Parts: sequence; structure tokens; C-alpha cells
Amino acid sequence: MKKNQIIVVEGFHDESRIKSVYPNVECIVTNGSEISEETLSLIYRASLINDVVLFLDPDTPGKKITNKILETKGIYKFAYISSEKAKNTQNTKVGVEHASIEDIKSSLENLISLEYNNNKICRNDLSIRKIINSKNSSKIRMYLCQKLNIPFSNGKTLLKYLNMLDIDLERIDNILYEFKY
Repeated sequence: MKKNQIIVVEGFHDESRIKSVYPNVECIVTNGSEISEETLSLIYRASLINDVVLFLDPDTPGKKITNKILETKGIYKFAYISSEKAKNTQNTKVGVEHASIEDIKSSLENLISLEYNNNKICRNDLSIRKIINSKNSSKIRMYLCQKLNIPFSNGKTLLKYLNMLDIDLERIDNILYEFKY
């Protein structure tokens, strides 16, 4: 963990789990998907002077919070953990708080930097590659997201992620070349 790193999590249980691995890390808790404007502002301002890592649950509320934070256009890094690795022992709940210490460390050691470019990839690029608007597009997106270590998402959100992460078409083509239809 870097010294000036702040981790954004959904709840106090997530914060507690992170601090069990990294006791001295600073966290900002969003208090769920009804994140306040004050908290959004705090996260944005923190991103201007610190490394802010978004480490939110791999579920619908986590994606909703992530999208709200990304709308602020701050400078963020992204720690992703799959829903399989974030399930509780009864397989009834998903969240960072349920992840193993090893998986938390792995997620925080393999950060993705979010950068805004000029939307080099467009919907047509995804359509040509059958990532959207095709019979197998969901399977193709799932494979691509797994290889890029980003959350599985619909075409519109995937396009947003690809452009924020500055992933070029050559990299996508190389990944899709390995895909078994």
C-alpha cells in the first residue's frame, strides 16, 4: 500500500475488513448507494492530492456508486474483485467484507488507473467485434471483462470503461483472438 492512498468502500464492514489487512490505510465510506453530495465532493477533492482507490462491491449497488463517483471526473484507481471471490460462506451475500485476505491483497496490488481520453473506441467498434448486438455478445463481453480484470457490464458501460482505462482496439482484438465461440 502506498502512503498517500485512500480506499473508497461502501460500508463500515468493508472498511473493517480492509483495515484487518492494512491497519494504517485511510478509507472513505460511502454509506451505500445513496452516497451524499458531500461524500462525492470529499472523494473528488481527495483524488486531486492522493491516490484514491475505488474498491466497491461487485454488485449492482457497487456499480451504481462507482458510476456516481466517476461522474465527478476525479483521478481514480480501481481495485476489482469478482463476485465469486466476494461471496459470504453461505453464498447469499456479495461484498468486499466477505473476501479473503489474499484476494483483498491481490485486488489492491493489481490496480487499474482510470484516465479519461477522447473516447477512442465507439459503439461501432464494439458492434463490429460482436461485443454488442450479436447472439453471443454477452459471453464475449464476459470473457473480455475477465481478461481485462474489470466488472462484467452491459455494452454501454463497457464502452465507458474501455475509454476510461485507455484500452485500445489492438489489445481488445488480441484478447478476442483467443476467445472460443
